[in-house]
Amino acid sequence: MAVREGRWDCQYCGTKGNLGRDKACQNCGRSRPGGAKFYLPTEEEAAVLDAKLLKLAEAGQDWVCAFCGSSNHAEATNCHYCGAPREGDSQVQEIKEYGLGQAPDSGDMTFDDPPERPRPQTEIVSTKKSSKLPLIIGGALVGLILLCGLIFGGFLLFGGQDVDAAVSGFQWERSINVEAFQTVVEEDWSVPSGGRLIDQRQEIRSYTQVLDHYETRQRDIQVQVGVETYVCGQRDLGNGFFEDIDCTEPIYETQTESYEEPVYREEPVYETFYNYEIDRWNVVRSPSVSGSDHSAEWPGLELGDTEREGQRSESYVIFFVENDIEDYSLELPFAEWQRYEMGQVVSLRLNAFGNLEGVEP
Repeated sequence: MAVREGRWDCQYCGTKGNLGRDKACQNCGRSRPGGAKFYLPTEEEAAVLDAKLLKLAEAGQDWVCAFCGSSNHAEATNCHYCGAPREGDSQVQEIKEYGLGQAPDSGDMTFDDPPERPRPQTEIVSTKKSSKLPLIIGGALVGLILLCGLIFGGFLLFGGQDVDAAVSGFQWERSINVEAFQTVVEEDWSVPSGGRLIDQRQEIRSYTQVLDHYETRQRDIQVQVGVETYVCGQRDLGNGFFEDIDCTEPIYETQTESYEEPVYREEPVYETFYNYEIDRWNVVRSPSVSGSDHSAEWPGLELGDTEREGQRSESYVIFFVENDIEDYSLELPFAEWQRYEMGQVVSLRLNAFGNLEGVEP
């Protein structure tokens, strides 16, 4: 991977473009402080070919003198500026990685009031640019949705009204199933308890897939034929040099291959199907009565020797009129239906859509 020499700006005299290898400003001679920002002036910066410079780039991160704050080569054992020995826990210049085209191309030093000498420090740089705008927009959308939900919920919950109306009529219906104990003929894949077999036969109940043969077919497939290496970013080595970050991706080509495709056939699965007779209680009639008065009654029953009373069913509807204009109806349980009288004024609960939901005497 290619190595390129970066630049840095002197924060003391304002000189820009000092070479990454320089530990002191070429103009004023002040040493480069720890945390100085390295940058690549252009994306077309020539790759380093000199063996000595490549060795400097590969040596590792610069370390920062704890006494004067100056940057020093990774292999140096004493500070080049003040001569202090390197301590075991000396800070080092940070290594940073940038996406393709995202490496800085200029310094960020200010020269209005240069400091005396920076204290040892480690620069923290994020290569990702953040923005609060998507969060703000997302929050606004969520808030709008919640507001609309609250408005709609409030409309449904509180948008109804109560109206006064009078009872204008009644309607009722009652019926009773009459069952008879009869012998019936049924069919099924098994004979239930109490059933008496009449006939049985083999019938198809399902189908199963059975391999019949193979057929040769062709299809296009993607086959990896190599790997492509490309530059996908730059890495600040923390010593004034940058190296390219290489990424790889597979190279595919379309090829045709032959394969054997199985062909299946459906084979029927036979089971015994039974015809039998069995005695059961069956509904033979359902006498009913109805009316538009307020005196509901059950139909009279005349049961035969092999008959019995089955399930009963009933419904009760009450009608209301509001100001002789709007009609409403509501089905109620018998005990509640029975409490109302013709002409009685009641309060009807209407929902937001004008439908009747309940009544209060």
